[in-house]
Amino acid sequence: MVVDRWPAEAVVQAAAGPDHERETPQRVAEALCEALPVDAVTLALWTEKPHRRMLHATNPAAERLEELQFEVGEGPCVSAAALGRPLMVEDLQGTVTPWPLFGPLARERLSTVGAIYAFPLVEGAAHLGTADMLRFEAGPLGAEAEEAARLAVRAAALILLTAKLAPALDVHWKRTHVATGVMAERLGITPAEALTRLRSTALGTGRPLPDLTEDVLARHG
Repeated sequence: MVVDRWPAEAVVQAAAGPDHERETPQRVAEALCEALPVDAVTLALWTEKPHRRMLHATNPAAERLEELQFEVGEGPCVSAAALGRPLMVEDLQGTVTPWPLFGPLARERLSTVGAIYAFPLVEGAAHLGTADMLRFEAGPLGAEAEEAARLAVRAAALILLTAKLAPALDVHWKRTHVATGVMAERLGITPAEALTRLRSTALGTGRPLPDLTEDVLARHG
């Protein structure tokens, strides 16, 4: 199989281009989305729990996908980062996923999404996070497109590894991490346990995680 190198080249060109009005993650994500047969892309850093940052989402559906995975702590992005290999959900609405919380909620909240393709951002020994790609129609990405995506995501990982990164969206992500630190100190638990409690409360009450974060900071900040 001859791998199409154009998507990887497009990512490199976008990162090195003269457009300084947009952050590097935004340019990289948009280049991936334009060069590959997908409808949206997100880039997220995932190192050690509970540390995670969404760098960019190319449209609202992609943003909701990342928000949901952050809220429940599972999903294709989470698993791809942990396993270090791509995970394909070819029919989100029509098949049972291996994630008991993410699957039902994704079908409810992401009703327009047909397929999700999660690729780990890996460069050498550095495991940075994931690139999540989605399509509105269900179906496989295809062998040739998958190989092109692997190469393009590796290019993205190399760029992000050497870039000065700052979250481009959703300030509440950083505030949630602050809130988990506050809870951990007040309750004598680890930040990971505090984040689990926040997630459980969000699922049990139906309240958005950002609202719970602000409650914690208001009470104890």
